[in-house]
Amino acid sequence: MDRRRFCFALALALPFALAAFTPQMALAQTKPQPAGFFLGADISALDAPGRGRLPAYREDGIPGDELTILRHHGWNAFRVRVFVSPVRNAPNNTLENAIPLAKRIKASGATLILDLHFSDTWADPGHQEIPVAWRGLDINALARQWQQYAHDTIKTLKDAGAMPDIVQIGNEITVGTAWPLAKLGPAATMPGSQPQSYDEARQWKNLTLLLKAGIKGVKMGSGRTQPRIAIHIDKGGHWDTTEWFFDHLNAAHVHYDIIAQSFYPPWGHGTLDDLWNNINQCSQRYHKDFIVMETGYLPVRVPNQSDMLWPVTPQGRLQFMVDLVNTVQKAPHGLGVMYWAPERDLWNDDGNPGPAVFTLDNLTTLAKRPDSHATTAVNP
Repeated sequence: MDRRRFCFALALALPFALAAFTPQMALAQTKPQPAGFFLGADISALDAPGRGRLPAYREDGIPGDELTILRHHGWNAFRVRVFVSPVRNAPNNTLENAIPLAKRIKASGATLILDLHFSDTWADPGHQEIPVAWRGLDINALARQWQQYAHDTIKTLKDAGAMPDIVQIGNEITVGTAWPLAKLGPAATMPGSQPQSYDEARQWKNLTLLLKAGIKGVKMGSGRTQPRIAIHIDKGGHWDTTEWFFDHLNAAHVHYDIIAQSFYPPWGHGTLDDLWNNINQCSQRYHKDFIVMETGYLPVRVPNQSDMLWPVTPQGRLQFMVDLVNTVQKAPHGLGVMYWAPERDLWNDDGNPGPAVFTLDNLTTLAKRPDSHATTAVNP
């Protein structure tokens, strides 16, 4: 997602900190997760230098660390992002700084998802910059750099005892990556996204060349233990853009295992019905697992955003998480749901976990109808 917009909204949200969780807040019940279903979070900022002051984590008044508390509540997968070093205008999530957290995740028995940005700063639909150290390379030289970088990153993690289970090749690359060399976008849905003298066939060729190079590097660096490859875009509830994007990847014979999507109702990613349709369409057309790789729900309402169907309250945010998990787990090839940055957003001011952390607990109040996948929440 657009990190500057998210951080601005988060700053607005700080005065509206979540109240302490009580069992009465549970509006719905999640079913036991099927084998292999992931529920987790991107916790990249947990150990990042310069992350700022965060509360000491507690559970029932007892001090603990966030990863352990999340594991206690059934969260079983965690994503860690890595920026190209030296990092600029972003948290210092270098490979060197990511290794200790990756090792902790593996030691906990959880699934480790590695998010390779191939950028030295945020990469999202508004920013897909070539690292400063790689600028001036033509597309073929840049592809070789991608392959070497992916190889070295994976091998380093493997040698450190933190081999990733899933690797993302790029982050939210709906409009391409390594701008302007591999920038793209359907004119009907993304006006202004094309570079000057836009040649769609050339841009797709460049993008798929980079993706193949990154994937090859991951496979070479991992040796016999091959991680699953995820391709991540930001159109969770939009089948038209999803079809356009992955049809191009398939036509270019890009070999990947998982369709990863962002799904943020505050940012126009659709409704749960839209997401349900997208997962089903992907299952029928691509026969791939589908994971909601990023999600979140703000405690303040975004103006003129009709997709925010849940109240901006602790109860409403919990209901959003439960409804989302139920939707994905019931859909064919639904692989999991990953919350973005719970170290910022799911903890109360006193350091105790907020309600969305409790999604997998045995919630029994007002159980969700088993035949429904759509949201049961409405605007307050």
